Amino acid sequence: MKKIFSITCLAILMLSAKAYAQSNLTWKVKDNIQKGFFKSHTTFNTSFTGFTSKDQANKFFTKMRSNPEVVSADVSNVDANGNCDLKLVMKETHDKMYYVGLAQKLGVAYFEVNGKKQTPDEIVAEKRNKK
Repeated sequence: MKKIFSITCLAILMLSAKAYAQSNLTWKVKDNIQKGFFKSHTTFNTSFTGFTSKDQANKFFTKMRSNPEVVSADVSNVDANGNCDLKLVMKETHDKMYYVGLAQKLGVAYFEVNGKKQTPDEIVAEKRNKK
């Protein structure tokens, strides 16, 4: 009985996490990214697409702004679904993997950098393979 209860709880948790995450949310970095860019910059020009409503987008950006490392996240050019441009300012510099982790916590499905679109998991795997 305990096993069935445990499995049911785990399944509900996984389904609720999947429902919260955006299935096609894309975080696009609009700046020209070169090696070491993330380690030397605190301000990024980005855009987010894939929201289904403005309410969903507002909740997402509220969660992003609550991160203690984020100084500001200024939204502009918002469309009817909440897709928009975002100027992100961080307190200090971080490496690329920090932003991948942040994206995973926020439920971002794809990163697009210099025209290359990848999932956060693909970026992590690529980083591991280089070592």
